[in-house]
Amino acid sequence: MTERDRPRGIPPAGRFALCAALVSSIGQTFFIGLFGADFRAEFGLSEAALGALYGSATLTSGVLMFWLGAIADVWPLRRAIVLSSAVLALGALLVGQAGAVWMLFGGLFLLRLGGQGLTGHLAVVAAARHARRRRGRAVAMVSYGFILGEATFPLIVALLLDLVSWQQVWMLAAAVLAGLALPLLYGLARSLGSGGPSEGQENAAGGGSMGRRTLLGDGGFLRVLSVVLVPPVLVTAVFLHQGTLAELLAWQRTDVARGFMVFAAVQALLAFAGGRLIDRFSARSLLRFSLLPAAVAMLGLGLLPSGPALWLMFAGLGMTAGLNGVISAAVWVELFGTAQLGMIRGVYAALMVVSTALGPVLLGWLLGLGVPLLAVGLALAAYALIVPALLVPGIQGFAHKT
Repeated sequence: MTERDRPRGIPPAGRFALCAALVSSIGQTFFIGLFGADFRAEFGLSEAALGALYGSATLTSGVLMFWLGAIADVWPLRRAIVLSSAVLALGALLVGQAGAVWMLFGGLFLLRLGGQGLTGHLAVVAAARHARRRRGRAVAMVSYGFILGEATFPLIVALLLDLVSWQQVWMLAAAVLAGLALPLLYGLARSLGSGGPSEGQENAAGGGSMGRRTLLGDGGFLRVLSVVLVPPVLVTAVFLHQGTLAELLAWQRTDVARGFMVFAAVQALLAFAGGRLIDRFSARSLLRFSLLPAAVAMLGLGLLPSGPALWLMFAGLGMTAGLNGVISAAVWVELFGTAQLGMIRGVYAALMVVSTALGPVLLGWLLGLGVPLLAVGLALAAYALIVPALLVPGIQGFAHKT
């Protein structure tokens, strides 16, 4: 291919992935966490009670994703994205109208299922399935969508809360999702082709379909999980307990807000670089190193003064999150092809959602026991150095499946 013939710009699948990932922000932890104090005050919940409520909603949605993820293999993308957007909008509406704890739980469940679950899942599947020549760049657009939401939505919410109640913010979110996001995503999905989900799919070498039980017994799948599940668990736990960390380390709220901007910027840079490295090498080649920046970041909490620790934490988590976003999107195609990508990503998404529900519980328990932050950092550093080094080389044995 000559330089003139080389494709440029954002791949069409990347445009859909970017917008879908951005829309899924309404159901992500960082967005819902902005209203934590309001939820506690409105419904008389303790921090532990809210954490349990949120964890239960997340866990329930994660279990459903184990089966619902496969709709990406049997439904046209445009139909699936309408469903996920509608679920997300309904969740926002229910939270805005909640007058009792059970309504809040229902709204949080739909937000987690429609946001972190289905809409984020469809963004990744579309990018990995429909972009062949520049798959790394396309899946990087998913990370850009998440990053854009993390960088802009907290500020937008803060400005809106100065003007209207938190319930009205959620009602506005529901209106935007139903009136703007849903038709936009539907149109972008249609532009990727009107054929069924099987159109243009690649099968793993050797052919044949694979069930969920077979997948969960596959050594390559399990070894990849031991690495790619760590960043979302860690980031979710740290972000949900950001208030406690701020108290322990005497961080100002304005500095934490700036830290999120650093996180977003670094995550974007590493997603950009990671997408190109995947196109040049492979997602598996990045797995051995992706956890190291987060390990250094958490070590900094126990070793550095308050100010430097804050910036290192957000930068290190951003680096690992940026790399993991593109790795976890592309690696399944390298191992298994795209024919059952929806099912495979659904199982991964279910495990990720379940683990992110348990992560904040574990970190909260450790903080409640008074475990030093240095001990937490040392444990993560040991894991990041030892586990990928031991397990990732074995993944190369599954290269025949690409």
